[in-house]
Amino acid sequence: MSNRPDVLFLVLDSLRKDRVSAYDHDRETAPTLSALSTYATRYENAFTPAPWTLPSHTSMFTGVFPSEHGVTNGFSDGMSRLPNSRTTLAEHLSNAGYRTAGFSNNPWVGQLSGLDRGFDEFVEWDLEISQSETDGVHTTRDELYSRLHPALGKAARQPVFLLKRRFFTDRLVSRAKRWLTQQAESSAPTFTFLNLMEAHSPYFPPKRAFEVLDLEPPSAIEPRVLNTKLLAYVMGKSDLAPETRRRVMEYYDASVRYQDEKVAELLGLLQHEGMFDDTLVVVCSDHGKTLGDFPRTEQPPHYVRDINLNVPLWIKRPSQRDGETVDDLFELTSVFDVIRDGNPPTESYTTDVAIAEDFVPHAGRNTPDDITRWRVAADADHKYVRNDTGDEYLYDRPIDTRRTQPDPDRCDAYAEKLSDRVQQFGTESDGAASSTDQEIDSSVEAQLKDLGYM
Repeated sequence: MSNRPDVLFLVLDSLRKDRVSAYDHDRETAPTLSALSTYATRYENAFTPAPWTLPSHTSMFTGVFPSEHGVTNGFSDGMSRLPNSRTTLAEHLSNAGYRTAGFSNNPWVGQLSGLDRGFDEFVEWDLEISQSETDGVHTTRDELYSRLHPALGKAARQPVFLLKRRFFTDRLVSRAKRWLTQQAESSAPTFTFLNLMEAHSPYFPPKRAFEVLDLEPPSAIEPRVLNTKLLAYVMGKSDLAPETRRRVMEYYDASVRYQDEKVAELLGLLQHEGMFDDTLVVVCSDHGKTLGDFPRTEQPPHYVRDINLNVPLWIKRPSQRDGETVDDLFELTSVFDVIRDGNPPTESYTTDVAIAEDFVPHAGRNTPDDITRWRVAADADHKYVRNDTGDEYLYDRPIDTRRTQPDPDRCDAYAEKLSDRVQQFGTESDGAASSTDQEIDSSVEAQLKDLGYM
C-alpha cells in the first residue's frame, strides 16, 4: 500500500437510501450523515454485490463477487465459511502493520462466517469476545458479558425481548470508542470496523427518536405487537396492512435516527482525538430492506429491486475537507481496494455497469434441493436481470419499473455486458467456499430466526 492512514469502516446494516435525509428523505433521520456529506464524497449510484448481509460483507471483505468467494447462503445444516485461501481485508491490513478491531451487531459477520479473521480484537453480536490480543481494551464487565454471552443472546429473543438491540449497539459502540481512544497515541495505523443494525428488524427505537422526528411515541406494548406482525410478513406468512406498514416505516425512521446518534459518537471521538482529518472514513449500507414496498412473491424476486441494491455510501479521504457527489456507478466490492489503497482519487473504481448476484433462498434450517442464482447488470438508465434457467427481465432504473413489452435488442446488449463482466470473475477453485459440516449453534440460530432469516 502506498498510504497507511487510519481507517474507520462503518456498515449500517439494512439502511435504505430513500430513508436517509442526506439522500433527500423528508424526515431528518440522519443529521450526522448529512453533516458528513459536507466534507466527504457521497455516491448516488453505489451498488451492493448482493442484497443481504452474508455475501455482501464477504464481498466487501474480499473484493470479489459472491460466485467467486462462494459464501452465498447460510443454512443451519451446513454453514459455508470463507476458506483460508481467500485473504480478508483485515488480514491484508494486519500484514501491512495495522492494528485491527471489529465490532459486529450481526451474527453473520464474525466467527460464524470466518469474517473475524485478521482482527486483533473482535466482539460478536452477543458481546462475546471472539478475538483479543490487546491489553486494556475490555473491562471486567466486558469480559463478564463475554462469558455470559449465551444468556445475553437468549434475553434478546422474541417474544420477551428482555434486552433490546440498543443494549448491544450501545455497548459495541462504547468498546469501539475505547479502542479508538487507546490507539490514538499508537504509532501503528488502525483499522476499525463496525456493523450496526438498528435499521434491521426488529425495531425498538427509544421514545426520544420518535419525538425528535415529530412522530407519535410508542405505547409500552406496541413495539412487541408491531414486530410480531413484521416478522410474520418477513417470513412470508402474512402481508402488511397499509396502516401497519405506515407505522413500521415510522419505527424504521426512528431507529435510523437513534443509530445516527451512535455514528455521531464515533465521528465526534475521532475529531476530539485529532484523528478525523487524516482518517479514511467509509460509511455504507450492505443492502436495503423491503418493507411492504413490493410483493414478496414477485418474479424476479424483490431482492433485485433498487431499494435493496442501490445503497448509501460516503467516503471521506484523508485530508478531504470539501463535500462532493459522484453520480457514476460504484460497486461495493471496490471498498476493499479503496481501503487497501488508503487515499485513492475520487473517481477511482467507478464503473459503467454494476453487477449484483443473488442466490435464493438465502438461508434456512435445511439446505434446499434447488438454489436459483439471479444476476443483475445495471447502468444509469436500465437494469437487466436474469437467472440460470434463461429467464430475463429489463427494468427502467429511474422508476425501478419492469418493462412489460419485449425489447430483445436491448436485452441482448445488456446480456453481453453481463457476460463480459462474469467472464472476468475468478473460478470457484480460486478460493470459493464450499458447504461444510459445520452446523449453526442453536443460540445463533434463534437470533437469526428473530431477524427473519430462518
